[in-house]
Amino acid sequence: MTRKLMVLSVDSLFTSDLEAVRQLPGFKEVLSDCVLVKNIECIYPTLTYPCHTTMITGQYPMVHGVCHNERLDPYHNNQKWYWEYESIQVPTIFDYARKAQLKTAAFSWPVTSKAPIDLCVPEIWNLTKVRNNHAMRHGASLLGKTLYDHNQFLLHWKDNKSLDTFSQACALEAIRTQKPDVLFMHHALLDHARHVGSIHSKEVDEALLFHGEFIENLIEAYKDNGDFENTTFVILGDHGQLNVRRVVSINEMLRRRGLIETDGLGHITHYQAYVQSAGISGHVLIEDESVRPVVLEVLEEALNRGYIEKMFTAQECEKMGLNGVKYAIEGAPFVSIGNMVDGDIVQEIDENDYKNARATHGHLPQKGDKPMMIIYNSKQPAKIVEEAKLIDFMPTFLQLLELNANENLPGKSLL
Repeated sequence: MTRKLMVLSVDSLFTSDLEAVRQLPGFKEVLSDCVLVKNIECIYPTLTYPCHTTMITGQYPMVHGVCHNERLDPYHNNQKWYWEYESIQVPTIFDYARKAQLKTAAFSWPVTSKAPIDLCVPEIWNLTKVRNNHAMRHGASLLGKTLYDHNQFLLHWKDNKSLDTFSQACALEAIRTQKPDVLFMHHALLDHARHVGSIHSKEVDEALLFHGEFIENLIEAYKDNGDFENTTFVILGDHGQLNVRRVVSINEMLRRRGLIETDGLGHITHYQAYVQSAGISGHVLIEDESVRPVVLEVLEEALNRGYIEKMFTAQECEKMGLNGVKYAIEGAPFVSIGNMVDGDIVQEIDENDYKNARATHGHLPQKGDKPMMIIYNSKQPAKIVEEAKLIDFMPTFLQLLELNANENLPGKSLL
């Protein structure tokens, strides 16, 4: 009998959180007898959607096709995200599971809108603040729509705690009524708490307790439906975060050199070069090659002023697994990169934008706190793995499900 798999991604769960969670509900049980993987090296940039796509494909962004959270659209401040499953250019764990005739489920997992998943309610939101967030229903599977209808009263647009509470309710109902073989979930409250309260704060403590209580409820649901003994539970984080004190707009520097035109109210009307913020880092795009020398002058000025600490060429980015950019820049310590124009080059933090809040990510994977992974009830001997890579997640999931990949994966199973 193929074992079942339940994966819960707690966005921004760090290895350094271990001491804080050891005695919390849920975490206490899964840490009692597990394979604990510490200090996981992320991919670049350390953003949620590229990270979660790497987890389920085992590939770097330049291969799987999701290189940012947000789709490039400077004219509308990159409002749309990589929500649709069709954005992924390689097979995922869901494809392998379905081929093996396993029942699949995903709740609030990034890049799963309209995915070929049996029970799916994706992470997506309306661009207007519609309370019931009907974009989720539009992107859900047929059975997912039923779960959405039963639990939509819990929604409050894209409020992080409401989304997590909603996805919890959908998952618990699915476990009770549908008994999926493979279930993946994503929770974002901890990530939000760090954005608004800094890396360690009372908001973070409250979020860890919230997630721990849900882990406890999840395990209890599997015990109630008789599937606990045959299910492996994986609790994991996706990326680190770094504290921020100032936001720097390289785009405003480009505007002042005539490479970006605006309406004077902060909206871009035309650009020859543009920096798409990825939080601590930024992706430099050049539409008109004739302006490359001016762009390099601006980036050199930003380096000399101490706004950024590193600049990478397209070739260097490809070695890190990222393509499609002319250059990438890394913010200096405590600096994030902003998209804004028609204002000061250096601005205060902005809690309304996760990329420029009190803490954020999108940085080089070697920096700051690293994510961890807890593998519980796998029937594997308990052990501690001191370090691993995010690309190792997919081979590990495949082994837990006793499935084989049809392609070479760069990572290796952690078991």
